Amino acid sequence: MPSWSRNKGKPMTDLTPTHTAKQSEMISRAMIRAICALIIGVLALVSYATFTGRTPSATVPQGNVVKSRLIIIEAENTGAARIFTADGELIADLSAKQGGFISSIDRSLRRQRVVADLPKSGPVLLTLDDLNRLKISDPQSGWSADLMAFGSSNIGAFAMLLDAPTKGN
Repeated sequence: MPSWSRNKGKPMTDLTPTHTAKQSEMISRAMIRAICALIIGVLALVSYATFTGRTPSATVPQGNVVKSRLIIIEAENTGAARIFTADGELIADLSAKQGGFISSIDRSLRRQRVVADLPKSGPVLLTLDDLNRLKISDPQSGWSADLMAFGSSNIGAFAMLLDAPTKGN
């Protein structure tokens, strides 16, 4: 039997669906009510926290700055990086293996500056606080990162820059 004859006499212009959804295939009313209750509950909690001025519990603790240094990072796509003081004196000349993490932070920093329509280069502030947290921040764009989240070896890459003597140009 040809496929065109399976329509059982329906004209070809008939647009009624040949398959209708069964009640068992639809989302149940109980599920829709549960989803709506969840959305309303989340909205109520967020509104309460906002209106009462509750401080977010997932914020990084703020300590008093113990050490700080303005540095300029000149990183390459290979991972190699040269770090200078704000006065232009060389602090470190790192190979791709040594400067990989510093280069990745520099790429994030440059991206933030492009988004903020600022010059790509400029000094950043490296700080250590009394809670022993190492942070890097960009005074131009307002961007900052708590380096504690990246592990001890990556923290060490920046920690050595705080006390490193200049090497001259």
